[in-house]
Amino acid sequence: MKKKIAIIGTDPRLNFLQQSVSDYLDTQLYPTMTWDTELRETIFAYEPEVIFLPIQPIQTDCSLELPPSCQTLFIGKTNESIDRESKKDTIQPFYYLEDEEWIWENANLTAEGFINYFYLYEKQAIYNKKFIITGYGRVGKRLALALHHLGAEVIISVRSELQLYEAKSSGYQIVTLDNVLDQQGKDAYLVNTIPTKWLKNENAASFNRVFDLASNPGCLLDNENNIPLNYSLSTSLPGMYFPQDAGQLLARSVLKHLAF
Repeated sequence: MKKKIAIIGTDPRLNFLQQSVSDYLDTQLYPTMTWDTELRETIFAYEPEVIFLPIQPIQTDCSLELPPSCQTLFIGKTNESIDRESKKDTIQPFYYLEDEEWIWENANLTAEGFINYFYLYEKQAIYNKKFIITGYGRVGKRLALALHHLGAEVIISVRSELQLYEAKSSGYQIVTLDNVLDQQGKDAYLVNTIPTKWLKNENAASFNRVFDLASNPGCLLDNENNIPLNYSLSTSLPGMYFPQDAGQLLARSVLKHLAF
């Protein structure tokens, strides 16, 4: 008999996650971002051995209490309620956003998603454009490579000397993050991948456009007031443009962890 998995969330990737694991697991998808009494009763009645929580933390209208049947809990971003449940002795938590294989593959989808986003909203070619990428982690590296192959001028800006000279050894121009404004200009696109607030709002307006790919709250020091007109917070690009590929990627992470 197949194990049961309850998949919770409204992200379009989850439909493809469900399809991709259905040969191995009995699946139920609950398209909601709120844990309430109705969802609790439904999941308790289903008795899943595996529960997959959405990437963004689920909201709670009642106490988050998982059924006794739950043995494995897949967690995206967490909160206090999720942390409390994940510490139960009977539950094995797996933080799929920390799966190294998933991170790199998702970085590839993010880079390709950004290119699609740029074409759609800028309606310009990437060839001969200047892109300053702040951050040189997985997304920064994959994005730099993709833009370079399309003929863009790529500048990497970070604080870490290790990452700075790694980028230089890969053939990119470099500038420290503290001096990134020296590279500004109406011809330069700033693409942020650093998940912290570091950019003054008034400085964002100095670039042609600022694309913020980092997780909420983004890179602006003030992300609530006076948002520059040329700033866009462009997160979840894989789910936006490639939900099937992104859902199948999640499925591979799930099946690998469950040893299928």
